[in-house]
Amino acid sequence: MDFTKRIYAFVTFLLCFTFILPQNVHGEEDKETEFRITILKTSGEPQVGMILKINGRSDKYLSNEQGVITFQYKIDKSYNRLANIYFPGDETKAATSFVLKETETSKTIYLDSQEDIASFKQNNKTVTIEGFVKDSSQKPIQGAIISIQGTGRKVLSDEIGLFRIEADYNHPITIRAERMENRLLNITTFLQHPDEPYTVIMYRKNSTRIYSVVEEMPEYPGGMKAFVNYLKRKLVYPPQAKKENLEGVVAVQFVVEKDGRITSPTVVRSLRADMDSAALTAIRNMPNWIPAREHGMRVRCKYSVPVQFKIERPKPAPKKTPLATDTIAAPKDSLGTDSLATDSLKKIVLPGDSLLKDSLRIKPDSLLQRGDSLLLRPDSLTALNDSLVVSNDSIAAQPTTDQPADKPKKRNIFVRFFRWLFGIKD
Repeated sequence: MDFTKRIYAFVTFLLCFTFILPQNVHGEEDKETEFRITILKTSGEPQVGMILKINGRSDKYLSNEQGVITFQYKIDKSYNRLANIYFPGDETKAATSFVLKETETSKTIYLDSQEDIASFKQNNKTVTIEGFVKDSSQKPIQGAIISIQGTGRKVLSDEIGLFRIEADYNHPITIRAERMENRLLNITTFLQHPDEPYTVIMYRKNSTRIYSVVEEMPEYPGGMKAFVNYLKRKLVYPPQAKKENLEGVVAVQFVVEKDGRITSPTVVRSLRADMDSAALTAIRNMPNWIPAREHGMRVRCKYSVPVQFKIERPKPAPKKTPLATDTIAAPKDSLGTDSLATDSLKKIVLPGDSLLKDSLRIKPDSLLQRGDSLLLRPDSLTALNDSLVVSNDSIAAQPTTDQPADKPKKRNIFVRFFRWLFGIKD
């Protein structure tokens, strides 16, 4: 009996494990997390119509009249999913992005459009900002001067480096501390995370630290396209390397100083001595770069660029369609002969004898008009040796049709008889 109960209990446990437990686990895995994102202007007004899109999904979520976006999403712990927020009508560039986390299902984000900022500037709107002033080792700096340029507003940081001041969109914020380089920031830097104080890092004057990665990397004036054009103009191809058809890339690393000067260029990937030397010469002669920035302050930064050696080869000439012996092809005339042949310009051949041997020949009756016009003798116009000769008597006036020659009038036989009888003559 006990054995039967044990078998029954085992079967029951097996059924639960097989059907009930997997369903519960599956239900927990399929459970979606509900998110609530509130988007406001820095003035506290809601941003209506903002667009939220999750990477890898086509769904869009819009903020309501309170600036709130609510949606559900299943969190996969194996990878992070990014949510992007766009202003209405502009989905090409995200205004801000954040990672979806189960621990941050409710979030408030402050965003201002360009129209909002223009309105704030026009109305000279002020916003209270907070921040910490610290040195490069994260130690708080007490007594740092935080001022709003052009307004006279200024405060000092306290013992933990904290400050609070009314800022606006029209004037920059300056932070000064003893033996530290000055910092110049704008209000948007502090408003990116308005719920917590922004930390301002101060660096000692004449700092020799060289950065490898910074917030704003150095840049050649005009960008990399302008840099490539500079190399095309200034890079001297070693003659021997060009003769041997040697091509390749030399990687050069250098330091962009705070004033944009280029110092300490070194070859980090070599081709051969003459090509390395040519690459270094081109880098040394570069104009000043736009210096790097870290926390809004200019810093020294290492940078590497490729210097390409490539022989310019002429492009193959396009194939031309073969033409007749002349450089200009023209349609055939009415006689089937080419209008343009061995010469660049061929005389047009007219049908018949209108042009034969001589430059101009006229038929004997070519200028003969019926009636009283011009009567030309057969030899009136004769073209001889490509000229036109007209004889003195080639044109003779003839009676016109309006004055015809007198002719005997035909009369009735009876009239003629009586005229003869009475002796009347015409």
